[in-house]
Amino acid sequence: MTEPRAEDPEDQLHFLEDLVEENASIAGDVVQVGEHLWAIHGFIAVDGDVLMAEFDTYEEATTVLGELPARSLRSDDA
Repeated sequence: MTEPRAEDPEDQLHFLEDLVEENASIAGDVVQVGEHLWAIHGFIAVDGDVLMAEFDTYEEATTVLGELPARSLRSDDA
């Protein structure tokens, strides 16, 4: 059984930017959540720490994380 393909990295970037506009904060790291699945996580006031975006590769995830403005990242992770 294969893992479902993560969404397009550009779409994920726009989704993260929208979350930040709604006062979410993004952690400044990437976590592995499956054999071929990486995620950016962050904090949403109602839900606490959550996975916010998933990627097929570590490189895609770190590239998107690097494209977010520094103000988007949690101060303890930036």
